[in-house]
Amino acid sequence: MRRTDLNRLAAVSAIALGFLALASQPGQAQIDPPKAATPSTGPGFTMTIPGVNMTGVWQIENYVGSGAPIDKRILHDETGKPAPFLPWAQKIYDHNIDEERKGHTFAGGPTFCLPHGIPQMMTAAGYPVEIFQTDKDFSFVHELQRNYRIVHLNRGHLQDEDIVPDFMGDSIGHWEGDTLVIDTVGLSKKTYFDMLGAPHTDQLHVIEHVRMLNPNQFEDRLTIDDPGAFSHPWTERVTYRRMKPGTEVMEYICLDGNRNQVVNGMVTIDGKPRGAK
Repeated sequence: MRRTDLNRLAAVSAIALGFLALASQPGQAQIDPPKAATPSTGPGFTMTIPGVNMTGVWQIENYVGSGAPIDKRILHDETGKPAPFLPWAQKIYDHNIDEERKGHTFAGGPTFCLPHGIPQMMTAAGYPVEIFQTDKDFSFVHELQRNYRIVHLNRGHLQDEDIVPDFMGDSIGHWEGDTLVIDTVGLSKKTYFDMLGAPHTDQLHVIEHVRMLNPNQFEDRLTIDDPGAFSHPWTERVTYRRMKPGTEVMEYICLDGNRNQVVNGMVTIDGKPRGAK
């Protein structure tokens, strides 16, 4: 255990709307969660809203990193079928995939230290995220580039004239039984669905159904609705595992001036296309 920096604790507490962070512990690798005090099924665990407590540090379980084979990284729905792109979007995505196979990595927003955005922050970010739950909102504090978003439970969406498209959008939520339904609009076209550059339009509308599977695991089913880029709505599914008590969200700094530069929209290493000799 190491001492928690007081200034950092204050900053995280402010983002989390006054909640105190847990005691810190170094190391961000996936670790086995502690055994639940009550079983995940049966009378010992009731799935009423008062019993749903997601406050804590979580890490995605079915993360596919940039080092995985390209075919495993191609965007697909929860059944394994390809995302239903419209022809113009499919053409762009196919081009990016072909370039990736040649060793020319797509340079999306994160290459320039911009946020991954929604939904990619929930579906393709391997770093931990700390959730702070209240009766008014959910706060997601991501280790990755220190991104955060607030899901408001006590209001509707902002008026159209008040929404400026951004990376995390305008997220509101409500309970349907034991499921938190998150509705997000106002997402910038600067974001992509994955690191291969799957595009979308400003019509993107993301609805998440988040529910606890047991005290140490939750699923997030994301319905993607963008009539400008897809032929019909489709769904992704990811699961998260609660990390060991004492694990904290660490500082993540994205610096400009890295040696990996961008030429013609593709990442290079020392001025050469990635993979070139």
